[in-house]
Amino acid sequence: MTRVFALLSLTLLGCNNICPERVLFTTIDGGVQTCVVNTDCPRPSNVLVCGQTEDQLRDCIACENTQCVRYRPLKCP
Repeated sequence: MTRVFALLSLTLLGCNNICPERVLFTTIDGGVQTCVVNTDCPRPSNVLVCGQTEDQLRDCIACENTQCVRYRPLKCP
């Protein structure tokens, strides 16, 4: 709830800066989803595969150090 309030406050203040939030994909047993290339990672149909650093400002999936990572855009603090 606090996070939603903070995002709403930033929106009302007119902050247009976007920062990527990095989230590791986890498996059912709590481990990290492993990969070799970006396309090895599971992704919802509306999420891109990260092709370059600029893609991280949108919702995208990447394979970093053999771990699947999702970048989600959030307002910068």
